[in-house]
Amino acid sequence: MEHWNICTCSTQREVEDRLPPFMNASAENRQLDLLPLCEDVDIKRFLGGPDGIQIVRCGGDDRPEERLCRYEWVRHVRIQCIRAGIPFEFLTTGIRFSRQGKEYRIESAGVQRSQAEKSCLSYVPGTGSAEGIRYTTPTEQELVQRLGRSAFRSRFHLDAKDQKYLEEKGFRTIEHHAADFVRMRLAAENPEKDGAQTPMRGHPVFKAQHATGCCCRECLEKWHNIPAGKPLSEEEQRYIVEVLMGWIRREAGIS
Repeated sequence: MEHWNICTCSTQREVEDRLPPFMNASAENRQLDLLPLCEDVDIKRFLGGPDGIQIVRCGGDDRPEERLCRYEWVRHVRIQCIRAGIPFEFLTTGIRFSRQGKEYRIESAGVQRSQAEKSCLSYVPGTGSAEGIRYTTPTEQELVQRLGRSAFRSRFHLDAKDQKYLEEKGFRTIEHHAADFVRMRLAAENPEKDGAQTPMRGHPVFKAQHATGCCCRECLEKWHNIPAGKPLSEEEQRYIVEVLMGWIRREAGIS
């Protein structure tokens, strides 16, 4: 069994105090455990490479102190790991977990672990793509079923004006528009105004993006397992365009 040398930190102060001597020690297979993660931390200079941290695990506090863990802190650690090309594991939410300003109290350790798993924040580096990130996008059937359970995603439909625009421009032109929108608004490592870059209306593709969870990088993570924090590959961009055009064809009644 492979042996791992582990350093545990919870705050930025602990990162600054503990990681430099840990990194200077003569050791291989370095692992960083942010358990519990109690604040936003910057660890990127310690990650990756032959002498850097090779895996990061993090989670919330399940001990009597019940210190708060925020989703935004976990996601920031994840993005740093993605950019370094190393594995990241989100193990547990802990008892007190916050997302988008709303705090949740999760008493059951089993539920803490299952909620962490459902977040889809963990990932494993591999050799299946140019960026070295291995993940699985949902099949069309899986995606349609999941989206159908979302009241927000299900509310988007093409109206008469959209249908007329499709007839006038043709599907080939709309597909080119979709590719341009994905490239200009989503493909960058840190898209401008990410989370608010896709209008709710004004073009059939905009509606398709919201209906399919392709409107921003966080939604791409949630619905399609495509990691944020890195540029979209050409393969990923083609996949997103196929998802968008599939929804538009279903809305237009074209198989």
